[in-house]
Amino acid sequence: MKILVISNNYPTDKMPYHGTFVYQLIQQFCKIGHEVTVIRPTYLVPKKITKKNFVYGKELAKVYRPKYLSTSAKSIFGFNTYRLGERFQANAIKRVVKKNKIEFDVVYAHFFTNAFIAVKALKIYNKPIFTAIGEYYHIDVRRSYYSPEFYSKTLSEISGFVAVSPQIQEKLISLGVPNNNIIVRPNGVDFSIFRKLDKNEMRKKYNLPLNKKLIVFVGRFVPDKGPLKLLQAIERIKDIGIIFIGSGSEELISNKIVFKDRVPANLVPELLSAADLFSLPTLHEGSCNAIVEAMACGLPIVSSDIPEIKVQCDPSFSRLVDPLDVDCIYEAINEIISSEEKINEMSLNALNYVKQFDITERAKSIVNFLEKKSLIN
Repeated sequence: MKILVISNNYPTDKMPYHGTFVYQLIQQFCKIGHEVTVIRPTYLVPKKITKKNFVYGKELAKVYRPKYLSTSAKSIFGFNTYRLGERFQANAIKRVVKKNKIEFDVVYAHFFTNAFIAVKALKIYNKPIFTAIGEYYHIDVRRSYYSPEFYSKTLSEISGFVAVSPQIQEKLISLGVPNNNIIVRPNGVDFSIFRKLDKNEMRKKYNLPLNKKLIVFVGRFVPDKGPLKLLQAIERIKDIGIIFIGSGSEELISNKIVFKDRVPANLVPELLSAADLFSLPTLHEGSCNAIVEAMACGLPIVSSDIPEIKVQCDPSFSRLVDPLDVDCIYEAINEIISSEEKINEMSLNALNYVKQFDITERAKSIVNFLEKKSLIN
C-alpha cells in the first residue's frame, strides 16, 4: 500500500528532537513492506537563525519539507489567524503532490491538526483520509478555531481515527464519530532503540555521579509537565541527582541537576539507562511516549494519577500521585529509591509489562485498519 503521511511534527537534521515518535512509527510502516511518502510542511524562519545539524536517523520513507508562512494563532474579530497558516500549509502540500506526481492509496495525518490540513489539501483526490489523535485537549482546541458546521463536516470527511486512549475514543464518539471508524492503539516503543543498557557505563559516558541515585525527566519544561514540582519534591532527599532531558520556558536551577539539555532521540535510551527512576508529574497526556520508553529501559515510574497514565502503568512498577502535590511526589520517589531491592524488582516488572507496547505490532495493526476501512470506503 502507498501511504501518504501528512505531519508538521517530523524530525529534520536541524531539529532531530521534533516528532521522533512519529518518525519511528513511519519507519515501521516501511519495514513491514509499505511505500511511504511524508510531507512535512516547515514554516519559514529568518536566514540568520541557524541550528547545529544532527542526523536524526536512517530514513526509509521519501520525505518532502515544503516551506510555508506561519501566521500564529490569534483571534481577530472572531477569526483565528491559524486558519491562514493552515491554508498556506495545504497549498504547500498540493504543490508537492502535483510537482512530484505523488501516487498514494491512503492519507495518514499524524495529529488532529494535520487532519484538517490534509482534508483541505487532498480531498480532491478522493482517497481515504485517516488521522491519529494523540492528546485529548487538542480536540477541543480545534473546535475553537472553526464554526460548528465546518468542524462537523471535516470530521465526516475523515475515514478513520487512530486514538491513543479510550478517553479520546469516547470524546470522538460524543462528537458524532461512529465507533467503527475508531481504533484505540496506545503509543508503542521500538525495542531495538529503547532497551536497558549498563548503568555505570552510561554514567561514565555522560560524566554523571556514580554514588548517587538519579531521577530522570523527559519532556518540555512547562508547567503542564511538572518539572518544577519534581525539582521541589527531590530537594529534601539526600544523595540524589536529576537528569532533565528537554527544554522549555520554566527555569530549572538546582545543585541537584546533573544534566539538563535536549538530545537526539538515539541518545535518550543512554540517559534513561543511567537513571534509577523516571518521573513525570504531568497534568495531561494522550499516550505518553516518554513513559513507555522509560519502561523499556527498565525504570520504575512515578507519574500522575490521571486516566491517560493509569491505562499505561501497573502498580507493580509505578506509583501514580497527584501531580500538583509536591509531598506526594516526594513520598513516592523516596519510597522507591530508598530500597535497592525495590528498584530492581520494579525494574524487572516494567521490562515484562512493556512488551505489550511493541511499535511493530502497533504499526501492523494501524495498517490493517487503514486497509480494511479503505476497502469499505
